[in-house]
Amino acid sequence: MSTPVTVDEVADKLIAPADPPVETWAAVHEQLHQDRLPALDASNDIVFDESQGVVERPPQARSGTQNGIAMASAVSRTPPITASGVVLTVLSLAVLGAAIFVVLTVVV
Repeated sequence: MSTPVTVDEVADKLIAPADPPVETWAAVHEQLHQDRLPALDASNDIVFDESQGVVERPPQARSGTQNGIAMASAVSRTPPITASGVVLTVLSLAVLGAAIFVVLTVVV
């Protein structure tokens, strides 16, 4: 997917092949918005604007220090994050979340 992309578009892309009920789409969307995307943003894998519901790629080059360690050399060796990589990461997390949702629904 090209970025920027909305949470709605990510949810659509993740569940489109399965064509589940709207409740499943809503559960995936909520989990993306409240848990998964903020976690990916915190790890600098994506840039997520929660107020706008928009996902973007992180800046390609980051420099500076973290805990007193220069990060420029580590960043130059790190391959760029692609939209497909983000989608695969989010998809993996969404599938796990959907599986947990189904198990809890069946158990309860």
